[in-house]
Amino acid sequence: RLYGIYQHGASVFPEAKPVQDIDCHVILKRPLSKRNRQEILSLEESLKEDFPNVGDMLDVYIILLKEARGTANPQHQLHPILYDLAWPLHCAHVRAGYYRVLNGPEPNRIFPAPSWQAIATALEHELVYIQDNLNYPAYCVLNLCRVLYSYTTRDPAVSKQACGMWACQQFKQWDLVIRAALRFYRRQNGPADEILLRARVESFLTFALEQLGTLRTPAPP
Repeated sequence: RLYGIYQHGASVFPEAKPVQDIDCHVILKRPLSKRNRQEILSLEESLKEDFPNVGDMLDVYIILLKEARGTANPQHQLHPILYDLAWPLHCAHVRAGYYRVLNGPEPNRIFPAPSWQAIATALEHELVYIQDNLNYPAYCVLNLCRVLYSYTTRDPAVSKQACGMWACQQFKQWDLVIRAALRFYRRQNGPADEILLRARVESFLTFALEQLGTLRTPAPP
């Protein structure tokens, strides 16, 4: 059933160290059987037990080859109620060369080039997720930086850490908050960083949404 395994996301960007998670797409030629699903779920639990702090880092989408060649958000073959709402962003990363082939051929015939409209829709899904997960303030601050960068430059193929450094220069009034988030991602944070992030994350969200209100407006002809 296996066509290929492709790693992407933060773990393939040179500046994104240490790695917080490992994003992969496993591409299948044919759907999983019930036995396949049970075996993979068991394997996932074994990895979490045998490799603490590594097994939990795996963020793997298992999708069908025919869907990997299309523009619609593909269905997760292991968890069928899930669809990859960030598919246009993942495609943009791979098309920009930010990937590793772990198994199979080069991905030149899959991960199609996404339209800006598809990218913008995926970024809006990211915003909804951020607003629902403000209890992870460092993640939310840096992901908001990435959304702002992507709308500003029309380029989503970039790491959260690179966008954090960009935002420090663009929005100097938020430098302390963004740098606290960057220290958290680099595992160099202290208690003061956590306090600052929790106190300011909602304000930074409000600021980011105000900025995006302008960026979403099409430029006049």
